Amino acid sequence: MIGLIYPSTRQVAFSSLFYRGIRNKLIDEGIYHGSYYLERGEVISDSKRGLTRAKALFISLPYEIMYRDYAELLLKLGINPRTREQLEDTIIVAGGPAVTANPAPIIDLVDAVIIGEIDDIFDDIIDILTGEGTKHSRLRKLAETSGVLALRYSSIPVRRHYVRDLNTYNIFLDQKLPDNIEPVWGKSYIVEASRGCGRGCRFCMEGFIFRPKRDRSYDTLRALVDEGVRQGFDKVSFYSLSFFDNPAAERILEYAIGHGLNTSVPSVRADTLTDKRIRLIADGGQRTLTVAPETGSCRMCKAINKVISKDLVIDVAEKALSSGIRSVKLYLITGFPHETEEDYNQTIELVKAMAQVHKRYGARLKVSLNPFIPKPVTPLQWAPLEDLKTLRSRIKELRKVAGRLGNVEVSAYDPRWAVAQTVLARGGREISALVVEWARRGSGLGHFRGALKTVSLDTSQYTQPLPENEVPIWHKLVEHPYASIDVLKREYRFYKMMFS
Repeated sequence: MIGLIYPSTRQVAFSSLFYRGIRNKLIDEGIYHGSYYLERGEVISDSKRGLTRAKALFISLPYEIMYRDYAELLLKLGINPRTREQLEDTIIVAGGPAVTANPAPIIDLVDAVIIGEIDDIFDDIIDILTGEGTKHSRLRKLAETSGVLALRYSSIPVRRHYVRDLNTYNIFLDQKLPDNIEPVWGKSYIVEASRGCGRGCRFCMEGFIFRPKRDRSYDTLRALVDEGVRQGFDKVSFYSLSFFDNPAAERILEYAIGHGLNTSVPSVRADTLTDKRIRLIADGGQRTLTVAPETGSCRMCKAINKVISKDLVIDVAEKALSSGIRSVKLYLITGFPHETEEDYNQTIELVKAMAQVHKRYGARLKVSLNPFIPKPVTPLQWAPLEDLKTLRSRIKELRKVAGRLGNVEVSAYDPRWAVAQTVLARGGREISALVVEWARRGSGLGHFRGALKTVSLDTSQYTQPLPENEVPIWHKLVEHPYASIDVLKREYRFYKMMFS
């Protein structure tokens, strides 16, 4: 029997296409052991057998901060996350974008890591995990599977596994929800339109680790929409890094809307939005349009390789609000390497202009401001995290501007959490001790700082620039097709040339 660990709430877990699909597939195949969640510091489970009786456990770790939550979940169940001696026959397999990019911080807290995508190797993995043999013999077999890193048995580096044709594999078909669960974005059938991205934004981890870009065909998308209707859903959420980069995007939206379905397109680039596409989004019942220019500075948008002009964003907002969209949400990043106060002032000017457009329609502008975090397997992985004083100052400035404008809501990611995320993202195997100590102490930032002292780690070794002549640990453990260290170095040099 195989169980699932999702170290967050049930509401968040069932918002995940992977979690929802894998859970139902295990149930359908009669090998579902149960799930374990972490809610308000307590472990919640639908299993009557107990964690230690599972033959294997899948753990989904899409974000680095969840490493701590996973360790807390095990501790709450009386299990030492580092030794896991109570799980003598149970194999824990981790997966997700964060661990695909850099498995080092978590590798000593699990038995194996899926490096990349699981669609076409899922059945092989299940056969091994549920097969005969000892834990060690099953791990040896697991290490022979493409894209699986089992540290004691794998040949390093492990090549990241990816599915070549998304139309061939649809293992997340069954997305039925328990009656008492309401996902974060409401009850909808999730359709993955594309995977990967060919845009090459230099800060975007998912854009690089899921290369190459692959699209599902119109016929496949239509079959998925029909499957959602068959399961009783009246809303479809189309998931991808940039939805309208799929040539079938318009047609499938028209198809879904024409069959009376509500639709949601959470990920769009402003430079892919035409008048027709904006109307389709509105016709599908979506009332908030999210665009992510990241910056209002022309200089910075060229440097990060996401050239979306201020005028284009304003034009999109005007057309969206006039088409029935109630609000445009603006995602922004500050703290990019070499970003100046003048660059940031241009971002502030973009917010002001967007607020004026919203004011004409009696609408409120929502702005999310996040510190730039140097993520592994990106051209900016060698860059530093901006100092806290600068980040706090810029957040404070935007909040003051929003207060004067009156119709702008600002949410900002605490720079102190950005430090924690950077440490977990760019760390090596030493981070496992930090994760466990942090989990023992509690979930807050004060507990994070206390854990750092106990394990004798300094955040500066992770937040400062990385030496370009050294190979980071993640490139030693994982070989990323289409995102080799040489490719990333070349892109980083192009970035720096913008400022020379």
